[in-house]
Amino acid sequence: MFPKPVFAPVGRVTGPVISQEIPKNDVFLFDLDALTTNDHGHLDHAFAAYLLDFAKLRPCYLFGRANYNEVMLRVPSRMRRAFSGVFSESGSELWVQNEVMIRHEHDFSDDLYEFVAKVIQKSSYSNKLGPMIDCGSACLRICIAGVHSSIKQTNEYLEWEKEHKELAIIIDEFRARFPNHTVYRDTATSLLIMPASFTSAMVQNHIIKRHKSARIICYLTTRSANGFAGPLCNSFSNGDIVSQVGGPADVSQILSYEKRCLTGQEYRIALHQSRLEEV
Repeated sequence: MFPKPVFAPVGRVTGPVISQEIPKNDVFLFDLDALTTNDHGHLDHAFAAYLLDFAKLRPCYLFGRANYNEVMLRVPSRMRRAFSGVFSESGSELWVQNEVMIRHEHDFSDDLYEFVAKVIQKSSYSNKLGPMIDCGSACLRICIAGVHSSIKQTNEYLEWEKEHKELAIIIDEFRARFPNHTVYRDTATSLLIMPASFTSAMVQNHIIKRHKSARIICYLTTRSANGFAGPLCNSFSNGDIVSQVGGPADVSQILSYEKRCLTGQEYRIALHQSRLEEV
C-alpha cells in the first residue's frame, strides 16, 4: 500500500533505522489513537510525561480523526502546548496553542445529509443515542450508537453490529451514490465521510511548509493507516518513515531507542532496504 516510506516493524528491529547519522530535521507525527489503549481513551499520565520530554528534542505533532474538543478531553493541556501542533478532524484542521491555524472547509450537500438521515432511520438498532452525526469542517462522522456514547454503550452496539453487519451495507450504498466522497470505517462502530477534494495527504504539505526539508517519522495504528490516513502515507517521500504500532507500549519502545540516539547514548545501526523487506 505504501511504496515509498521505509517501514520499521515493531519487535523485529530496535527502531526505525536508516543510517548511522542522526538527521537534525526529523519531525514526529503521532496518531492519537496509537497513544491510548482504546478509541476514547485518555493518555496515561506517565506516558504523557515521557512524550513531553521527547517533544523537547524534536518537533512533534498529534494527528487523528477526532475533533479538537475530543482531543482536549483526551490529551493533557501541558502536552498540547508542548507539541508543535495538533492535526484534528482527520487532518482538516491544524491547532497550535489552542488556536486554529488552518481549517479546510467543505459544505456537504443536502442529498448527502438526506442519505445519512435515512441511514440512521433505517437502522434497526434499538438503543440509538443522539446525536448520531458529528460534522466537522471537512469531515462527517456517523455513529448510530451515539457520538457521545459510553464505552459500555459502544460495546453493546459493536456486538449487535457483528451480527447484523449494517455498516458494510451503508459503505457500499454510499460509495455507489457519492463517488466524489470517500467513506472510511474510522472505528469499529462509526463511519467517517470526507470529500475527495480533501485527503489526509495535506498534512504532509503543511508540515513541510513549517519545517523545510523535514523527514517525517509517523506512528499510526493499522486501522488509521488502512483508512483515512492512507493518503497521508502514500504522500510520503523516500526517507520518511511509517511505523504501524499497536498502542502506547510500541510507541514507547521505539521512542526509547530514538531518545537514546538523540542524546548520544546509542548509535544507529545501518539496515538496508533489503533487510527491512526480509523482516
